[in-house]
Amino acid sequence: MHARTLLSIALLAAPLLAAAEGNSPWLPIPSQASVTVNYVSQKADDAYIGDKKMSIKDITGGGASSFDRTATSIRFDYGISDAVAFDAATSQGKVSAGNADSDNARTDSVLGLRWRVLDEYEQPNAPTVTLRGAVIIKGNYDGARLAALGKNANGTEASIIVGKQLTSAFSAYGELGVQNYSDIVPNATFYELGARVRVAPQWSIGLAYANKRFGGDLDIGGAGFSPARFQQVREERSLVKLGVGFAFAANQGIALNYAKVTEGRNTVKDDSILGISYTYGF
Repeated sequence: MHARTLLSIALLAAPLLAAAEGNSPWLPIPSQASVTVNYVSQKADDAYIGDKKMSIKDITGGGASSFDRTATSIRFDYGISDAVAFDAATSQGKVSAGNADSDNARTDSVLGLRWRVLDEYEQPNAPTVTLRGAVIIKGNYDGARLAALGKNANGTEASIIVGKQLTSAFSAYGELGVQNYSDIVPNATFYELGARVRVAPQWSIGLAYANKRFGGDLDIGGAGFSPARFQQVREERSLVKLGVGFAFAANQGIALNYAKVTEGRNTVKDDSILGISYTYGF
């Protein structure tokens, strides 16, 4: 596969935040690395309390009209061998909700290892299948609130990622995984389905649908809930994602990403998630 095609895939696979989920089944070339810097801005005028959508203004009693969050992350990928790759990501996040809430802290960091167990280029009738394991290292923010930057708990993740280059310009992929957290945070399941098309030698477009669900039966405002138990709630988020990538200078590229929450439970309903990233391969 051409280097620019690989770079475009890497750009569009870059997660919107330094999260474990949302990875590519296609690995870096052995002994080659890439660094991606990503900036994301999220804005929400509503949130889900249980499964009921309410305005931020009503939730905060007029203390805020929206939740505004930003994050700057950096991700490193390295091809250890033809079938094994390492990745690491961390970010700094900020949340502001008027007079109701604010925070500025290091968010979760992730260390991951991918192992390709099936290669479509060696077996053309099969897809590429990659297994991934990761360690989630909690940040230094406060997780016990609705506007938290994350769950603020250490954890591990395991997933299977499947992809196929269906034509020279079109590829599809999917990831299914679980996350196990320490302390009081319930475990989570997640999946993402997506497709990408190269519309020109240096341009590609990607579209994806993602869902993440934490277990348990505790709702915000429900029986047994208190503000100290925000990390324990049954949180669900579904998102649609759109990305446009442009590769240049053979080993560099930028990507623009847009996403929005389509449905959820006990979570902020982000109306717009805008991201821009730059990748440098070496």
